[in-house]
Amino acid sequence: MVSERLRELALAAEGAGELTGEDVRLGVAEHPVCGDQVQLSVRFAGDAVAELRWRAVGCPATMAVATLASTALSGRPVADCAAALRDALAQHGGLAAHERHAE
Repeated sequence: MVSERLRELALAAEGAGELTGEDVRLGVAEHPVCGDQVQLSVRFAGDAVAELRWRAVGCPATMAVATLASTALSGRPVADCAAALRDALAQHGGLAAHERHAE
């Protein structure tokens, strides 16, 4: 099970929703085995994430990672996003081995 801090994030679902507009880019990912699905809508400001919203169906770990992405990646340069998300996950207790498919 996800850490208590990540569970609280998943329940809060901060950043859930969808951005609209011509300047919004969409991305979708699905885990082929468990069926978790995440859709991100992102508005960029130059080389940085200006705003990120998500919609997801999946396990608590997937929901927690999506929520954390909406807060941890806003304002970050795109090149730093993967490391920033990994750092934020670690600061919130990390994921167990069986939950790492959500990263």
